[in-house]
Amino acid sequence: MLVRSALVLAALLGLINSPAPAAPVPPARDEALRLAPPDAAIVFVVQNLRDHMKALSESPFAAWFPTSAHGKHVLNSDDFKKFTDGATPVLGALGITPTEVLHDIIGDAVVFAYVPAPTGNPKDERSVTLIRPRRPDALAKVLNALNDIQMKSKELRSLIERKYSGEMYFERQKPNGPSDFYCFRDGVFAFSQSEADIKAVIERDKSHKDKPPVLVERMTKLGVTDAAVVLLVNPRAFDSELAEKAKNANPDEKGFLTKFAEVWSATDAAALYLSVEKDVELGVSLHYSPEKLSVALKPWIVGERTQSALWSSVPDNAIIALAGRAKANDIINVLAMLAPTNGKPGVRETLEQTLGPVVGKDKLPLVLDALGPDAVVWAAPPAKGATVPVVLAAVKVQTDSPKGAEASKALVQALEYGFQVGRIAYNASHKNQIELKEEKDGDAVIKWLTSDGFPAGVRPCFALKAGYLLISSSPDAIKSFQPPTSDAKTGGDVPLARFNAVSARDYLTTHAPQLAKLLAEAGAGEEKALTVQLGMLAAVLEPLDKVELLTRGSATGMKVMLRVKTVKPLKK
Repeated sequence: MLVRSALVLAALLGLINSPAPAAPVPPARDEALRLAPPDAAIVFVVQNLRDHMKALSESPFAAWFPTSAHGKHVLNSDDFKKFTDGATPVLGALGITPTEVLHDIIGDAVVFAYVPAPTGNPKDERSVTLIRPRRPDALAKVLNALNDIQMKSKELRSLIERKYSGEMYFERQKPNGPSDFYCFRDGVFAFSQSEADIKAVIERDKSHKDKPPVLVERMTKLGVTDAAVVLLVNPRAFDSELAEKAKNANPDEKGFLTKFAEVWSATDAAALYLSVEKDVELGVSLHYSPEKLSVALKPWIVGERTQSALWSSVPDNAIIALAGRAKANDIINVLAMLAPTNGKPGVRETLEQTLGPVVGKDKLPLVLDALGPDAVVWAAPPAKGATVPVVLAAVKVQTDSPKGAEASKALVQALEYGFQVGRIAYNASHKNQIELKEEKDGDAVIKWLTSDGFPAGVRPCFALKAGYLLISSSPDAIKSFQPPTSDAKTGGDVPLARFNAVSARDYLTTHAPQLAKLLAEAGAGEEKALTVQLGMLAAVLEPLDKVELLTRGSATGMKVMLRVKTVKPLKK
């Protein structure tokens, strides 16, 4: 018991006397952003470039790309050779290799901050570049070499050491033009053509050492702290310019600019970003003060998103697909808010004038109320023997009420009328005549046009099937359409569009000559040249698997992302 007590006492004494844990070291990015002007209009951040390049060089994609046809073409091209050959002599003169530049100088964090000139003073724009190198001595060595080279070539007249608030900085005086200024602050290199900006860097270094950088807080709010490249935008820096444009806008622009100004004033922070993991993601992130948004706009700007249930109906091999979720009336209301306020008919009035006579003016409100919220359009590879991709568009029609049934009937009648008008207009001026035919698919009736003048496989058609209005280039696509079996989920990443690069490349490789002939007949160019161009497009698509456009919403923000998946992962 005594021994155990002694051991416990010794452990407690050890804890008491042990040194306090060291404060966490801030990321290199934070060290650089601490010295950047927090009110800058635009801040460009590149971080962890060394780690990203290392991961990419060791990835399955890096092993595969040189063996691919497109990779061989790129790596053996004259442009690539000029790029690699051109960089070596320049860096050699500075006494450093490309690897050292990446690993020791720019690999941790590079920041560029820009402040536009005040109105009426275009020469007063400001900028500062901040580099947080892994080895400050390596950057200092390159800088000294550059100064020596420029002094000998007379590009630089003199290098003057100056002091501000007891701290040292340097002025690079030139024989013609303004001077450059730079300094080192705690391992961070700052460069600017504005002496005031270098002095401001020194002041921020002295006064903000214990405060979290405002720009880092902004990146955190936007959810882009881990992105490889970030372009931060400070909305407040552009308020006066936007207000002036809205004030002086002509009637055709005023409606849109007024609503845009409302959304802009509610935007606290914005960023473009590039993230590189196993896939590449290029996106826009926005953060809002929701209380500043009108009731009409708020649902479109903030809040979780719900994906279209129709994504489950899209064929796996579809070349491209777009799907969304919105009621027709809601879309019309938004368009009406953004439409010009110039005394001309509004959006609803225009619809009544154009669609009212076709659908029936008394039935148009029922039709618009019944359409949505789910809608999709896709293009899939053509059937055997055909050249043109099969296109299908689908939109949900609310048919589960007497008014819904009436709206559905009006829709079908309007589409049949449109097909008949198109058929009559074509037949009046073409030898190849169009016929309107129909066939049953279960409870659905498919009505379609046929003619010897159509490309193989193309038979424009429509049907109302399982509560969805379907319009397609082929009756077979309507027959094979599978309605969703469950509701779509809300929250997370919601797809808006999808491009299947593998299907697109297979289609182009298989049908390039026939497609080129069709395009040439349509006046798109010379057949031989088009064949070559389509082949080049197929080659460019070789590294890609698919590209998706997605969105994600929250109570205070929104992201829109373009996600690119390559045929091999970019990281292990």
